[in-house]
Amino acid sequence: MIKISGLTKAFGNKVITRQLDLSVNEGEFLAIIGRSGEGKSVLLKQIIGLIKPDAGTVIIDGQDITTLNKKERQKVFHKCGYVFQFAALLDSLNVLENIGITQIEEGKSLEEVKPAVVEKVTSVGLNLDVLDKYPDELSGGMKKRVGLARTLMLSPKILIYDEPTTGLDPITVRLIHELIHKTHVEQKVTSIVISHDVEVFKYATHVAMLHEGKIVYKGPSKDIWECDNPYVHQFIRGLPEGPIKQIGFV
Repeated sequence: MIKISGLTKAFGNKVITRQLDLSVNEGEFLAIIGRSGEGKSVLLKQIIGLIKPDAGTVIIDGQDITTLNKKERQKVFHKCGYVFQFAALLDSLNVLENIGITQIEEGKSLEEVKPAVVEKVTSVGLNLDVLDKYPDELSGGMKKRVGLARTLMLSPKILIYDEPTTGLDPITVRLIHELIHKTHVEQKVTSIVISHDVEVFKYATHVAMLHEGKIVYKGPSKDIWECDNPYVHQFIRGLPEGPIKQIGFV
């Protein structure tokens, strides 16, 4: 479904992705891990066209989005839903308006979009009394759920999450992971999650590791704790950064 080849992006002298290759099959739940500052979010934004790569290809459902014009890219991206790290809700709109914003901008009234919004709010485990609330009245976990509900309004085939558990307490982290997994199964989507939280391994089907601009490992999540890749070993065990030889690898 997604095939990335030779993806390269630099900002000034700093290279973020470096001839990066990655494939994501239809129906896969892929967790992309890596240290802070490795460029995981930049990778996602290249996949969905928010950032244009300097070189390489990003093929989604057989189409290389790097060669398409804006109108053609929009058709491809209607298949993709992107859940921002901090939900990116509009403070001046209530939950009903935030979730239904795309349809409202297309000319539909609040009454027309409300039934679909109610369905999506229920699907992400929120009570309907949140519809009239504003973002500053919501907890961090609730904002994440509202952000997901807004994305589901587009009926995407691919769901992409940028650090969905950042800033949340351990109990809410687990609830958000369970919600992502539930959505993955029930909506029959392909899911990509950027995360630094090893608990995501319980839910993902595959794990890929980004290091120094490249994917240095990809494999089934069930094998991750026995993985002999030194970068993965260092990351998931929380060992100090530095030369790999310091932790027994050469």
